[in-house]
Amino acid sequence: MSSSEPAARASSSARVTADWLTALARDFPGAEAGVKPEWDVCVLSVEGKIFGLFSENSGEQLLTLKGDPLENEALRQTYPEVIPGYHMNKRHWNSVRLGVSSLPLDHVSELVEASYDLVFASLTKPLQRELRERHVILRAQ
Repeated sequence: MSSSEPAARASSSARVTADWLTALARDFPGAEAGVKPEWDVCVLSVEGKIFGLFSENSGEQLLTLKGDPLENEALRQTYPEVIPGYHMNKRHWNSVRLGVSSLPLDHVSELVEASYDLVFASLTKPLQRELRERHVILRAQ
């Protein structure tokens, strides 16, 4: 477990924020978090490929994450606050309505990591290796 994980994976009383997501993304090789002003969202990406979006528009917090289609459907059936991905492919993306969510923060963290893993796996093996090596070096500094 890296030094930023305890802060990023705080107790379930903590809230999902752009800062929390940024801290969590630091634990993933090559992951970046940044604001995309024209969309008014925090974007989580790896090598330019999006694995998550976080917005606080219209008074509602939404966290949109990529997922396995079967797991996405199971989450929607289990948690009413999990809905098909807002402005995304409804099969491959879910949005979590965080303001009304009963999902524990640890579970949200696991969903973010699973989304990252799906996108990371789509990168070439040499690029994956390079990002992992770079991540180890950055962590050692």
